[in-house]
Amino acid sequence: MSAASDDASQRIAIVLSTYNGEAYIAAQLDSLIAQTYQNWRCYIRDDGSKDESTTIVKRYVAQDPRFIFLEDQLGNLGVVQAYFHLFNKVDEPYIAACDQDDVWFPKKLERSLRLLQSIETVKKIPALVHTDSAFVDSQLNSIRDQFIGRRGLKTGLNGIIIANSVQGGSTLFNRALNNESRKISAKLPYDYHLGMIAELTGARGFISDNLLYYRQHNSSSIARNDAKLQDSESSDISPTLQVSLNNYRHVKKDFSALDWTSIAKKQVAEYLYLFEGNSKLKKLYILFKNRYAFYRRKDLLSLIVLILKHKNLLGFVGNN
Repeated sequence: MSAASDDASQRIAIVLSTYNGEAYIAAQLDSLIAQTYQNWRCYIRDDGSKDESTTIVKRYVAQDPRFIFLEDQLGNLGVVQAYFHLFNKVDEPYIAACDQDDVWFPKKLERSLRLLQSIETVKKIPALVHTDSAFVDSQLNSIRDQFIGRRGLKTGLNGIIIANSVQGGSTLFNRALNNESRKISAKLPYDYHLGMIAELTGARGFISDNLLYYRQHNSSSIARNDAKLQDSESSDISPTLQVSLNNYRHVKKDFSALDWTSIAKKQVAEYLYLFEGNSKLKKLYILFKNRYAFYRRKDLLSLIVLILKHKNLLGFVGNN
């Protein structure tokens, strides 16, 4: 798989949205060039940078034809819509999302593609693979050994439906999943959106090894938001638990247009009962039987308290 084959049926489209990333973009592009799996094209769109990001990107485009710069007049779409726009622009059989300030380990594509082709099977069902990452500062010094950690080991829909363990910049998914994604509106961060679709309609795989550096710095909105969620404390509902509760409306409405597997239908029905059901004992049974992944242990304890105190959880769901 490490051969530099140009077989179109095995090609990966790497999609990258840049925004004021001049400080780190070159290191990421260098890490793409250093991949052991060489059959890729990298599609780059700038989302309205005010720095030298596009100058740096165009230098790589001139040196390596696998880098393709997409220019348009759409302006600043924001990180979520910018990536969905890029997903819709490519037609390769496999797609990898790439963050401008990360640094990929050399075997990231090779190992991810090997697992993805295993779980998509010969039927090419919708499938996604994601990996763990080393959580680092702006100079790649370690903040935490792993960003996802043990939470990522929880398999199946119950492993992500409450607490997302899919890190966007680590993902590789197939065309079948991208086609399913296009059937519904893109309202959520693309990692949770794609991970949920994989679990509802096909398969999701996780590589527990670190295959990239996930860089946190003052300009990194995703990393900054993650840090806030982890550090914030509340006597009632933590920010992380609120994120989990807010996903209810999307699970109930947005994903319902897809053709779910029979297992997924049962799992979603139990999940919805946690919010809508009347029996507190049944809700606690569902909660402990399914062993859902949570962002923090405190979130599980807080949810138990909410279940015991209130008839249902609908009043705690935001309108996002």
